[in-house]
Amino acid sequence: MEFDLKPSASFFFDRRVGQDRRRGPTPAISRYSIFSGQRRGHRRASDSAHGYVDQYSSGLFLLICLILFLCILDGYFTLFNVFCLDVPEFNPLMAYLLKSDISSFFMVKYWLTSLGLLFLCLRVNFKFIRLVLMAILGLYLLVLCSHLYILSSSTLLAAL
Repeated sequence: MEFDLKPSASFFFDRRVGQDRRRGPTPAISRYSIFSGQRRGHRRASDSAHGYVDQYSSGLFLLICLILFLCILDGYFTLFNVFCLDVPEFNPLMAYLLKSDISSFFMVKYWLTSLGLLFLCLRVNFKFIRLVLMAILGLYLLVLCSHLYILSSSTLLAAL
């Protein structure tokens, strides 16, 4: 009894339909970024370390939430310092928005920070992006310390 172990022509027939998804790099935003993505990092050591992933770490989520919280806190302290303590706003765009409309001040401040953080979050595996996020956190902490210093040295609190 003999078996024919030669592969048939139908064995090598390419049954793939459509364009090969591996021709280009992974896009920054894809359907997998929102719905059930699986990619947390690179599978092979030969893959570039600078690429996009589908799932982000909980530490990155907490860092971004902390930066957004400090952004909102900075907005409230800025409002108090400008209107109650007559401290000038140094950012010309924010000074203009404070004079025109307080709600637009908060919206522009929050959305500019949020969009910048979204841009950095999508590129978190690129070179120096984590360092940039930590620097932003450090700058917001310094701004918060300066607000607290202004509040502690104000004559308004001493009168209370």
